Amino acid sequence: DSARNGFSFKGIKDYLECYRSGKLTPSQVAKNIIAMLEDSDKSMPPLRAIVQWDQEQIMLMAEASTTRYRNKCTLSYLDGIPVCLKEEFKVVPYHHRVGTVFLGTEPETEDATVAKKLRDAGAIIIGVSNMHELGTGTTGCNPNRYHKIPRNPYKPNHFTGGSSSGSAAAVAAGLCPVAIGTDGGGSVRIPSSFCGVVGLKGTFGRISCHGSLPLSYSTVSVGPICTSVADAAIVYSILAEPDPLYPYGLKQPKATLSDMCAPDLKGLKLGVDWTFFKACDAEVLSVCEKAVEYLQRLGASVVEVSLPEMEEARVAHVICILSEMRDFLQPDFNKHFQEMNLDTRANLALASQFTALDYITANRQRTRSMGFLREIFSTVNCILTPGI
Repeated sequence: DSARNGFSFKGIKDYLECYRSGKLTPSQVAKNIIAMLEDSDKSMPPLRAIVQWDQEQIMLMAEASTTRYRNKCTLSYLDGIPVCLKEEFKVVPYHHRVGTVFLGTEPETEDATVAKKLRDAGAIIIGVSNMHELGTGTTGCNPNRYHKIPRNPYKPNHFTGGSSSGSAAAVAAGLCPVAIGTDGGGSVRIPSSFCGVVGLKGTFGRISCHGSLPLSYSTVSVGPICTSVADAAIVYSILAEPDPLYPYGLKQPKATLSDMCAPDLKGLKLGVDWTFFKACDAEVLSVCEKAVEYLQRLGASVVEVSLPEMEEARVAHVICILSEMRDFLQPDFNKHFQEMNLDTRANLALASQFTALDYITANRQRTRSMGFLREIFSTVNCILTPGI
């Protein structure tokens, strides 16, 4: 629907209503997406949200979904919904390059668990999305020959944020209402914030990471990027499930959507550290203060809290995640140093200077910070802060 100018996000509900009413079929939507993928690569500058896609693969999934809608035997709320996955995941038949020029030299023959679950749910995988090389940065800038720099759909000369850069750009541009990213230190939340969409870093272990490159074994988790909170909840509820191939998430409660449609927010306690909250541009602060007032009008109460040792937590996180990435990428750092982007080299070289003592001290700080948060969450349901 191109009758309106500007951004007009279509969510899962919009697609389902069109499919169920017969107004559109998944096959028709797929043809539109293929045309838009072709256009996005020809635009100046190119969008570079989706870096690998295959027309035949897209149409096969779409036609199978169209048949299911015709026969009234759909698989889930994601049947016929266009999705993309960050190149950090293995997705048949694409190359698992993880933002590099040296990994994934052959097409994949086996899906990551998340890709398999999306297929089993009937989703249309439109391709794999761009990312910051090896997830080592937060801008999303990846100038190598396979990826190029993904563009922010709001302002093409601005960064998308990273590392799940293409996933956020694809959703913001309207190529798909759902994308999957990974997040160790903001890699879903930062691009979602930059691109004006909803990003959720899933609880560690909640969604299987099997089939993604294990860059940081103690910080990275999987999460959806969507056009709305409701859509993020739907995708999360479908993907959050134990996976025998992923031991970190074997013991977890079943995800539920039971309170999602509550008419108000009565009883919800929102924690706000006003000192931290106000440490942003005046324009951002004004909008965020209005958001707090809106949530209060819906019945939520605001409780003032204190977020201690934020700088210490930030430094500890940098040491933890970069040390783990440097450890995992040691063979690649030695063998493919010259093929890496400059910022990847710089970050991994910096990480090589951290000592075992640094890593142990950082993890002690992490445990300490988790204790502070545990105490805060004994009095509030969530903590509100401005976006990145």
